[in-house]
This record gives sequence, structure tokens and C-alpha cells, in this order.
Amino acid sequence: MWERFVASLKETFMQRNTCRVCGNSSGNTFITTREMMFGFRDTFDYMECAVCGVLQIATIPADISKYYPENYYSYTVNESERSSFRSWRQSMVYRNIFDKRTVLGTFASMISRKPDVWMRRDIMNSHTKILDVGTGAGKLLLEMNRGGFKHLTGIDPFIEKDIMYDCGVRIYKQHFLTFEENFDFIMFHHSFEHMDEPLAIFEHIHKLLNPGCYALIRIPVADSFSKRKYGADWVNLDPPRHFYLHTTYSMNLLAKKSGLQLADVVYDSLRLQFYGSELYRRDMTLHDYHCGKYGEVFSKQEMRAFKKEADRLNKAKDGDWACYFFYKPLQN
Repeated sequence: MWERFVASLKETFMQRNTCRVCGNSSGNTFITTREMMFGFRDTFDYMECAVCGVLQIATIPADISKYYPENYYSYTVNESERSSFRSWRQSMVYRNIFDKRTVLGTFASMISRKPDVWMRRDIMNSHTKILDVGTGAGKLLLEMNRGGFKHLTGIDPFIEKDIMYDCGVRIYKQHFLTFEENFDFIMFHHSFEHMDEPLAIFEHIHKLLNPGCYALIRIPVADSFSKRKYGADWVNLDPPRHFYLHTTYSMNLLAKKSGLQLADVVYDSLRLQFYGSELYRRDMTLHDYHCGKYGEVFSKQEMRAFKKEADRLNKAKDGDWACYFFYKPLQN
């Protein structure tokens, strides 16, 4: 009886202390952090693997839906954004780059922000069949549709029901691992870190991705300056919504195991990594800050300095957000 009890304790200890990505169980450490986006302030333990560097939540909450309230940012679409002049101008930029060049589009490109760094003309165009995993209400897909992209599908298990927009954008209430349809480009914009079973996800990407095509995974990364500086107060740790905070080493490892190739890494972190983490150190929530509850916490000079430092870290490949591009070989 006692021997079985001791064996059970040992097994539980090994499971808790074994990395779920690379299998290492030696030298791993734990940190305790709090939910601070909305201010629940519930505490959670994360294990940091001594080999692959992944930060992984020790225990996923039984009711994770509690931490995705109705005002969670990805579940709403601002109708004014869909019809604003700025939105129209940006759509002209997209059309000029990914569809057909025009005089008006070229002029709009001169006075508008460039497309995000993940939007690569060498791997996608307006006719590419695209799947967005964890799309929420589909804000990004609607923006891309206005920019001329014609084949856009999204999935998200947390939306209330399927959404079929008149413009042709389709969004399904479904888990990625149960979705069956092939695509030319599969993208995860800050959704992969919210999902369990990372290797199974990579294997399913390989299954759904057409040969010779690419997948994109944009995530916060644990091998970054901000994680090292702020530790448990790092804003992009975001417990308990983020199950895994990966590193380039772990992403390359998952790619190799699933038959994909890591083709490129581009860093696109923002000043959020600084002002958000500073808020948490002061026991302030991100939600209340964005609602203006605290007034002016940071001066304009401080915010400019945060942005400048984020840009510097991206160039140094030490930012805390990164875009990973994976290629599926023609023969695999």
C-alpha cells in the first residue's frame, strides 16, 4: 500500500516536472504569476524547461472560458473600422501589393502604413486560399477581404456560432484539430500559444497545408529580452490564457518532428512589452489602463522610448513577439 502511494507520488512529480515539448525532466524550474489583463489576480505556476526554454502552464484550468470574457479583444469587430476612410485607403495598399498595381494604389501606398511584416508577397497573393486559426470575429480576415483577398476562412472554438459574412468570409466555431480542408496558407496570429498539444497542431498543419506552401505562427517568445527583464510580470506571459511560451529552438524542434521546415523568423514586438509589464509590476491591470481608469501613467516621452526600444530589439532578434514561417516541401 505504502509502496504504491510512493510510486504514485513519484509519477505525479515526474509528470509535473517533465517538459511536454521536448521531454526533458532535469533542471526545470517554476515561476508563479498572476492573471492581470482583466484583474482576476488568480495565481498560476509555469515550468521553464532547462533544454528547450519553453514556459508551459503546470495545470490548465478546468474552466478556461472564465478568462475569455465577452469583452475579450478578438471577439468584437468595430463596424466604424470596417467603413472608415483609413480602412479603405489601407485596402488600396493591399490591392496594389497583392493583386494589381494601379496609380491610385501606388499613391495610397506612399501615404499609408506598410502591410505588417508577416504579409509576404513571395508566399501569398490575392488568390491564395487562406485559413486563419483563432480568428475571433474575423477582424483581420475582413480587412484582408477589403484588400482584395478572395479565399478567406477562419475558425475559432470560442465564438458563439458560425459567422458567414456577405462578402464571402467564412468563420466556423470549431477546433483546429477537427477541421478538415486543405489550404495554401495557414496562419496563427497569437492563437497558437492558447492551444494545448503543440506537436499535434504542427502535425495537423502538415496535413492541411498543400505541398510547396507556407504556414505562419505569430507568438510571444520566451527567449526574449522582456521575458528576462520582467519574469513573472512579463505582460505576454498572460496566464492562464497562454499555455505555452515557445522559443526558436522549440519551434524548430516541432517543425522537424512534423515534417515541416522552419523557413524564416521575423520579429514584430511592440511597446506593449514594456508598458504592460510596468503596469503589472505596479499591480495595475491592462484592461483598466486601456479604459483610462489610471489616467496618464506614462508620459509621451516614455511611450516613444518604449517604441524605440521595441524596434531596436526586433532588429536585434530579441523582441518578445516573432513570426515563424514554415514550409511544407513538395515531397515529404
